[in-house]
Amino acid sequence: MPNVTNKSKASTLRQFRQALEEKSEELRAQMGGPKVNPALQVHADPYDTADFAEKSHEEWIFLQKNSFDTALLREIEEALDRMREGTYGVCQDCGLPVSKKRLEAVPWARYCVSCQERRQTGNN
Repeated sequence: MPNVTNKSKASTLRQFRQALEEKSEELRAQMGGPKVNPALQVHADPYDTADFAEKSHEEWIFLQKNSFDTALLREIEEALDRMREGTYGVCQDCGLPVSKKRLEAVPWARYCVSCQERRQTGNN
């Protein structure tokens, strides 16, 4: 029966790898230049403060989103590295397995639920 378990683990790992790669591709496709509001390009006065404020705000939102997406891409790449190393699905704090349910929700998870909660509350 160990073969069935190994096949099941390999299949599950393939599913997680596929989910990680798809999320990575999705994020990379979304990352690009800020979307320009065509209404802002029509105005003859380039110094209209309301338009400038809106454009600045849109650029700020774009930069914040790209920053978040870049951090998430880094986490995804680290998860793919752990797969290659054979440590994927193992909590980086306690060394216990990360639950399949958690990995299904957050395939790039580094920590089990207990360790993640402890990190979020500051009780490292």
